[in-house]
Amino acid sequence: MQITSFKIARYILMILVIILCVGIISWILFSPSDKNDNAHVDNVIRITNTDPCVQKVNNSIAQLWAYNMNDVPQKYIDMIDSYLNEKIATKTTGYCNDTKFTCKPGQARKDCDPCALGSAKQFAMDQQIVDMISTECKE
Repeated sequence: MQITSFKIARYILMILVIILCVGIISWILFSPSDKNDNAHVDNVIRITNTDPCVQKVNNSIAQLWAYNMNDVPQKYIDMIDSYLNEKIATKTTGYCNDTKFTCKPGQARKDCDPCALGSAKQFAMDQQIVDMISTECKE
């Protein structure tokens, strides 16, 4: 059996492909994943923070959104409208309360996603909490 430079190159290439595949599989298995589209680091800090100021902001915003929607600043109402009226760019499927839905390209999100209003409100409310914490709870 004769060893040629092509065989050596082929073995090196095969080893590199194996290393790449193992790396990708490891990254997929061990990287932190974000299952919630609306969650980000600020919101995680907001939810788990026991600081009295943060808790006060959380409670006041929750009460505002639950009982006084007319007093919610226009900026956050506009966020809701923008999300609801966003045109879907690609076919999207999902589940809302165990009901499967499909949004086709060009459709407004509010016309195909039964959970769009709830998701939009939660996103806007979370953003208002993050904004208010950054102004009210400076350390």
